[in-house]
Amino acid sequence: MTLPPSSRALDPFPHFKQGSPSPLLIAPLIALLATELLGGCAGGPPGVNTTITPCMAPAQAESRDVRRNLTRIRKAPLCYRLQRVHEGPFHWTFHILEHRGHPDGPFWVLPHDDENSAFDVAVQAVIDYGGGLLAVDSDGRRRYQGQDPNRNFSGSHSEAERCRGQRIPAPGYTAAVLDHYRGRQSPILALHNNRDGWHGSGGGGNISLFLPSQTLRSFPGSGAGALRDEDNLVFLAGRRPPHQDQRALGKIQSLNAAGLNVVYKTVDARTFDCSLSDYVAWHRRGDYYNIEAEHGAHRAQTEMVVRLLTSIGIRRLAPQAASPFLQP
Repeated sequence: MTLPPSSRALDPFPHFKQGSPSPLLIAPLIALLATELLGGCAGGPPGVNTTITPCMAPAQAESRDVRRNLTRIRKAPLCYRLQRVHEGPFHWTFHILEHRGHPDGPFWVLPHDDENSAFDVAVQAVIDYGGGLLAVDSDGRRRYQGQDPNRNFSGSHSEAERCRGQRIPAPGYTAAVLDHYRGRQSPILALHNNRDGWHGSGGGGNISLFLPSQTLRSFPGSGAGALRDEDNLVFLAGRRPPHQDQRALGKIQSLNAAGLNVVYKTVDARTFDCSLSDYVAWHRRGDYYNIEAEHGAHRAQTEMVVRLLTSIGIRRLAPQAASPFLQP
């Protein structure tokens, strides 16, 4: 499904003037109209129904993540929207936050609903850099109805059959997530949290700078302190090994110089696992960066966001100048 340009209009009442009907009265009609226009829209995968609302009051969000960050969201110029994707037995819910003044900045995907630090860091990233975020709602769990949301990216039956972690093909889900990048200049960005260490070394995680693998290569960065931790890293993926891809090698070297650890996966027909990183690499959908950090490592992950975005040339929004009439 391709969202019409009007769906990016973050103010649902741009022409409201005194004497017009109250926005509180016309808001339900606008939401209904948006639902009718976007539900099952032409050009999307058959049998998929997708809806997305205009901006809503964030207090209406049935999301513990949004409510936990409600004060920051209310103080910032952020738009909250609710997106739903009905595909087969799955009724997916996405919580969307976008910067009203700079909606086309970096956009973050948060597939796992049990990674609270990642969500909190993403909110601040949207406030500081513009753009937006999409968080998959799984009622606070890693999986939704037995499906890992980050193993749900495929465009066909043959593609989904390669992945042990995907129950059914999900072209509608895949399109609904990636359509948020249509028209953006920034790369595809993701945020994750992981457990300390990895299972083979006595830890509880499944990704680490020191995890040995035939498909993963590790590149330690030059950072100090928490940035050296094996759990705090930037995950990249590509169709060729880094030593055969000068562009990928250049990105790794740039991130290492910025003090960031890097793990790089080579994606082929054998290793493809229906994750967002693999899907983007396999289909050559553009640059992809995933910032992994240990659960609770809020400061480290925030620093990693700053260093990553600086490394790829995305600047922090300039703070608004204070009004001279408000100075003491």
